[in-house]
Amino acid sequence: MEEQKGGLEKEALDLRTSLREVEKGRLEARRELQELRRQAKVAETDRAGLTQNVQELQQKITRDDEREKEMRKEIQDLKQKVRHLLVISGYRSG
Repeated sequence: MEEQKGGLEKEALDLRTSLREVEKGRLEARRELQELRRQAKVAETDRAGLTQNVQELQQKITRDDEREKEMRKEIQDLKQKVRHLLVISGYRSG
């Protein structure tokens, strides 16, 4: 009977020790999960900021392309006018 009691007490002690280890592991896993969630939130915020930056840069490129196109057209129009004025004034090239 004493032998059984001793065996049961040892088994109970082993189970308590195992339970404590499991609880420690669970708490550590919970801390790690919280940290990963925090990092994910930071990464999502960074991604959102980068997405906005990309959109702004794309808009700027589009505006710059339009301005360049307008300037090329204006230069072409000015060249036409200069040629026309030269023809009207009787200037001959070459």
